[in-house]
Amino acid sequence: MDSGAVPHTVSVDRMASGDHACLGFDSHEARWAIRAAFTEAGLCLGERVILFAGPGTTPEETAVRLAEHGVPAAQALRDDRLLVINEIPGYDPERGFDPEGRAATWIEFTENANMMGFSGLRATGDMSWALEPGVDHQELVDYETGLTPLFADIGFTAICEYDLRLFPPELMCRVNAAHPTEVLPSLDALHITRTGTILHLAGNADLATREQFDADLRKSLRGPGPPPRLIDLTALSFIDAHCATTLIRLAAGLSPTARLAVHCPPTHARVLRLCGADDIPQLTLYVESSW
Repeated sequence: MDSGAVPHTVSVDRMASGDHACLGFDSHEARWAIRAAFTEAGLCLGERVILFAGPGTTPEETAVRLAEHGVPAAQALRDDRLLVINEIPGYDPERGFDPEGRAATWIEFTENANMMGFSGLRATGDMSWALEPGVDHQELVDYETGLTPLFADIGFTAICEYDLRLFPPELMCRVNAAHPTEVLPSLDALHITRTGTILHLAGNADLATREQFDADLRKSLRGPGPPPRLIDLTALSFIDAHCATTLIRLAAGLSPTARLAVHCPPTHARVLRLCGADDIPQLTLYVESSW
């Protein structure tokens, strides 16, 4: 069955162990940047990284593309910390799609990584095979939905890569809903949503996204209707001094009796306090115990 849940949007560097995420992309350059950040994070954590990079993408090409983003992929390939696989587990052009066999492959890969002494396993998977003949779309959605508890149980962190130029919008809506997490499509993106009285921010609040940050925050805090009571920055990877100052000035412009809470990691709290957050009576910081 299709899931009715709305995915939690995060930048790739904020993914946690066992996350099952969907990446809808329309730029191969942006996808390689996300692959590089995902790979680098895994290698730094002592995890094994597997890239199901798609038909025709060789390990040598992968190493070059990742090296362009500062990832020492060639050495990781030699050390078996990084694997590049072109075959599609659980899919055969003649026999079609085998969801059970594909799920069993992920368990086997995870067990092998554990036996080899890695701290965990993570993988990205090019999903273009799902458009091949013999792949039923409802079966695909059911398979994706079932992977979420499996990955959480075995600690397998995964990104399913869907090319938005190939997959129809209707199918992408169903695929997105089958994943609890959605990865931002670029490293310099900012995603702002509101649920009730809470404003959620993910991605980066920096030079590339300042205009969006300023406009959206001003609309939320000074626009028609009640302002949010909580701004959640826990999924935000970075905030610069300009954006921090914008937030503080907008909070200072609220009614003297208004109260705005900001939930954030310690790094963001330091930036906000350096920019004067503690001097604003309407503003209260609630800091995460760890990043």
